Amino acid sequence: MSKARKPVNKKKVIKIVLICVAGFIVFNLIGAAIGTSWSITHPKLEDYQNRSEYNDKWNLWGGYYTYDRDEYIVKGKDAYELHVTSVSTAATRGTGKYVIISHGHKSNQIGVIKFIDPYIELGFTCIIYDLRGHGVNKKAICSMGGFEAEDLNYLIEDTFTRFGDVSILGLQGESMGSSASLNALRYTDKVDFIVADCGFKSLKYMVHDMYNDMHLYPFGYCADLGFRLFGINDAEVSGIDALKDKGVPILFVHGEDDTWIDVDSSKDMYEEAKKYAWSELWLVPGAGHAESRDRAGKDAYRDHIASFLVAAGVVDVDVEAEAA
Repeated sequence: MSKARKPVNKKKVIKIVLICVAGFIVFNLIGAAIGTSWSITHPKLEDYQNRSEYNDKWNLWGGYYTYDRDEYIVKGKDAYELHVTSVSTAATRGTGKYVIISHGHKSNQIGVIKFIDPYIELGFTCIIYDLRGHGVNKKAICSMGGFEAEDLNYLIEDTFTRFGDVSILGLQGESMGSSASLNALRYTDKVDFIVADCGFKSLKYMVHDMYNDMHLYPFGYCADLGFRLFGINDAEVSGIDALKDKGVPILFVHGEDDTWIDVDSSKDMYEEAKKYAWSELWLVPGAGHAESRDRAGKDAYRDHIASFLVAAGVVDVDVEAEAA
């Protein structure tokens, strides 16, 4: 005779199902925390060849190979070595005008060569470099503008020491490079202007905004914890907080069709920045993320920078008109 089956305990089954569902949710939240923070702090990098091909496609080299170039290494935070290139001409040397240009996430110094022509034509010696963990630098955790801002401060100090005639120093950044440029204001008072192209107002805002758009609200908080694993407080990587009370003129540039970094980031930073110094906002029609210079063209980009510098009182009107 077969044994009678025990009746199914429905409450126990429901409990097991709920535990499994909860476990699945927690597992995915943890995965999101680690996955998002890992992909940002350990990016899959583009090499020089990748960026060179992009420059070829968009015809972004300009006069780069006709200019004088000097390669050197600057030690940043914790003696981390940054590979740097200064770009100048006979016309820019002796003007005392310098600009340090910072590239975006996954990119390298080849990616910001497109900004050189506009500044060279305005009389600036340009300094480009590979940010921490990018280009030909040694592997390192990327913090999207936190550690990189500290590195940039060392590069600023090196620029004053190396060249000796700095009278105007500007920072130009694209995406993560904008974050590094703005956050550098925490460490120095030697910056005369910033051009912040397609920047985000804080790392925390950027990540939360991404998940909120997908209605995955808890995932942003899990990503916050993920960054902590790599020694990063994403709320403190905040350009909008760093610019407060600094009195540095800032030109915010953003593509109207940017689907990666919401244009509201630049709008919000502009509204904050103009409380403390002359600031402007230029929204570029038809430009996606990091495409404003590509879409607008060299002349339009140069002319916006020139008019901004004059309006902000950074350069003399007559001198700037002659340079342009």
